[in-house]
Parts: sequence; structure tokens; C-alpha cells
Amino acid sequence: MPFENHFYAGCYQMGPVRADTEYTGDPNRPGPHKRDPVTGLLQWKITVSDPAERTARRASYEVILLADEEPVPTAAEIGDNLRPVTLTGVTLQPRIAGQDQFKYLAYIVRATGYAPAPGPRPSGSNAKSA
Repeated sequence: MPFENHFYAGCYQMGPVRADTEYTGDPNRPGPHKRDPVTGLLQWKITVSDPAERTARRASYEVILLADEEPVPTAAEIGDNLRPVTLTGVTLQPRIAGQDQFKYLAYIVRATGYAPAPGPRPSGSNAKSA
């Protein structure tokens, strides 16, 4: 799906890209790096904030990036561990989240990587008006 269809107000990455590893119960001994069962690609995780989400608890969540090598963000940080990002190859998998009578529809969001960062905007007398 096009990035803008899900993240219509944009998206901000908080923190670094991390390997998605199997849970072992011992934080000193992480499990093997997970692979996507469909593509066979390694799974990486990023935490994002979606400014369009009205519910504070649902505004931040993890996105799974699928790539053989660690994806590198293309946009510069705008604050400590905060950068605007645009993702490519976005897919959504619906799931039920919450407990008891507080269940709601959520999504597992996957992407294949980062879109190139937008170039600098022209300024001064040579800038074209839109």
C-alpha cells in the first residue's frame, strides 16, 4: 500500500534500527535473528510515532523492516533520536489487540525500507512558486 494511505500525517522514527530476535527469556543471550516466513528476509524493528493517531497509547508502535542488511534511515535527526521517515513497500496485517472488553483493531506494519530523503527546498529569488 502507498505510505501515505496509512501514514497520512507522516511518521517519525524514535531511536535506532534494532534486530528482531527470538525471545529466550535471558536478556544477556538474545535468540537468533528472525526471518520473515514469506520472503525469507531478516526482520528489523523500529519504533515509530504516528501523529495522526488520536489515542496516545496507540500513537507509538513498532514497524518491522524486511531486509538482508540493516536498513539505514535516509533522513537526518530533527531531535535526539527523532527523525521523520517515509517507508517503502508498506503492508498491513490486521490483528486484534487489547484485553477483555477493551479490544480494538490494530495492525502489524511491515515495510521493505526507507524512501530517499527529500532534497533541500529551493530558496531565495530562484525558488519557483508552487
